[in-house]
Amino acid sequence: MSQDPSVTVRLQGALELAVTLLALPLDAQQTRALALELSGPVRALLAEALATATDDAPVHYALAPVAVVDERAGVATTEYAGCTTRIATDVDHDSPAATLAAQLRRHHDVRVTDIPSGTYLGLTIRPRTATAWQWWLEKCAIPAESVTVQGSYAYAMGEVDGVAVHLCGEDTAVFVDDDVRARRGLDVDLDTPAGTVAAKVRRQSDVTGIEIRDAHTVIVTVGATSPVEWQWWLTQLSVPARSVTVEGTTALATGSKDGATVHLRGEGVGAFYEEQAVARLMGLIAPATP
Repeated sequence: MSQDPSVTVRLQGALELAVTLLALPLDAQQTRALALELSGPVRALLAEALATATDDAPVHYALAPVAVVDERAGVATTEYAGCTTRIATDVDHDSPAATLAAQLRRHHDVRVTDIPSGTYLGLTIRPRTATAWQWWLEKCAIPAESVTVQGSYAYAMGEVDGVAVHLCGEDTAVFVDDDVRARRGLDVDLDTPAGTVAAKVRRQSDVTGIEIRDAHTVIVTVGATSPVEWQWWLTQLSVPARSVTVEGTTALATGSKDGATVHLRGEGVGAFYEEQAVARLMGLIAPATP
């Protein structure tokens, strides 16, 4: 989505006036940099204010691009203007999650919207500044301390107008506080057995128990709070989705890390498998084979 340069120019003019009136210690270069950083959030706020003021129906990205339907997975995918939209085929396009996704796709930061159910939205964004990232956290009612970091990505769960929003920020780890980034955990591969794997997983805030059985076997119990967090554990431990078993509210899986066998227990994770559309979209359920 292209940016309107007039917003940056006008914003810079307003900032220069404010600097002069308030005698702020900012030179022209600093004012220009501030205008560039704030132009994105300002554009987003203007778009939101305009949508609210006019009470228009959300803008749906064209029917010109044809949706590609995966009948096996039950997901329709559309790509338009740099944004990918995936929606479960049994979800109403007028549902709260679909309507919210259409509204948020107006923002140039949005890269992907996943709509597995009428009340759940996966939102992938790529904000260019820390200010823009902060704006998204506030938009989704997400406290900064609830953000988790995996590699260069930041994740968090929030809510907008009754819709659960799973926010994924591409290349946003640099915008997250140091104490949160320290919880990255399994991001370094070391050729060591169970003891080192246990030391690594202790860094994760959702780990509730660790039991070392022997030099090459460890049992790890986690309380993942979202499907993405559980999927991250499966990926880190090389666990195929089809090998996971669910017993009541607990999911069980066996994987490996750094030469050690890891028996993974997900407490409360069984609930993530109840909505099969969400589980399938998040990769928790393997696609059916013919």
